[in-house]
Order: sequence, then structure tokens, then C-alpha cells
Amino acid sequence: LMIEGMIFAAYAVGASKGAIYLRAEYMYLRNRLEALLQEYRSKGYLGKNIKGKFLFDFDIYIHLGAGAYVCGEETALIHSMEGKRGEPGTREYFPVERGYNDQPTIVNNVETLANLPSIIRQGPEWFRQLGPVDCPGTKIFSISGKARISGLVEVAMGTSFGNIVNDIIGGV
Repeated sequence: LMIEGMIFAAYAVGASKGAIYLRAEYMYLRNRLEALLQEYRSKGYLGKNIKGKFLFDFDIYIHLGAGAYVCGEETALIHSMEGKRGEPGTREYFPVERGYNDQPTIVNNVETLANLPSIIRQGPEWFRQLGPVDCPGTKIFSISGKARISGLVEVAMGTSFGNIVNDIIGGV
């Protein structure tokens, strides 16, 4: 879903290159991601003239980073990708004006990008029905510890923490 979301986002903004920033602790995902990217290329969803969209060339590469959790902040992530220390920086410019290597750059997280295919397929009204009117959509939580289930759980925005712990994961 993230890869598909990246393709949609790239088409919307006219980007030709995308990067998946993969931190060292997630290195075990590299081979699987590379295989997925190759599968998308072989099916014509990445590369030149994607699925007949004349003049829409877009490809994704994996950027290996040693960054820490703070690299989730967009300027820290860009600094890390440029080989600098992965720390947030002051904003002379927004990344969409001058970001990675002084080029216009959009930075999104996996969760946001993974929502795009469903929104495009089912429409924005469907998405707006998930969660409260002022904050539609869903949120993914990582669950571990003393709970009936562990892993990831996706709930509508506005779901109380108590509801997640007591009713959904069966925490103690």
C-alpha cells in the first residue's frame, strides 16, 4: 500500500523519483522491499511511462540510513539522507521548495501513504466516515506487553485509549 501511495503522490505532484528511508533496525525488510519494487517495475507500475501514462516516469529506491527515531521529523530525515547528522534543522525554506539536495521534496510517513490507495479506490466520503467529523480517518497503534493480542491495530480516529486497551486488545 505504501508503494502504491507513493506512486499516486508522485503522479499528483509530478515527481520522478521516490525514496524509502530505511533505518538500520529495519534492515531485515530490505530484501522484501527490493523484491516488491522489482515486481512493480516488471508489471509496469514503476519506471518509464508507467502503465501507459505518457511522460509519467517514476521509480523508487531504498535509501539506507543510520538515523534515529528523530529522523521521522522531515528536516532531520532530509539531513540524514544528505549524509549529515540526523537532527531537525531551522526552516529557511519548506522542503517542498528546497529539500533533499536543494530539490523540491515531499516527505510523508508510511501510514499516510498507505491510506491513499483506499481513499482513491473508495472515495474521500468513505474516508470521512471513519472517525469524527473534525478528524476523519484511522490510526495505527503498535501493541506489545500484557495484552490478548500484540502487533498492529488500526482504529478510527477518536477511539479512546481506554477502548483500545480494554475492548480491542484486552490489556491487563
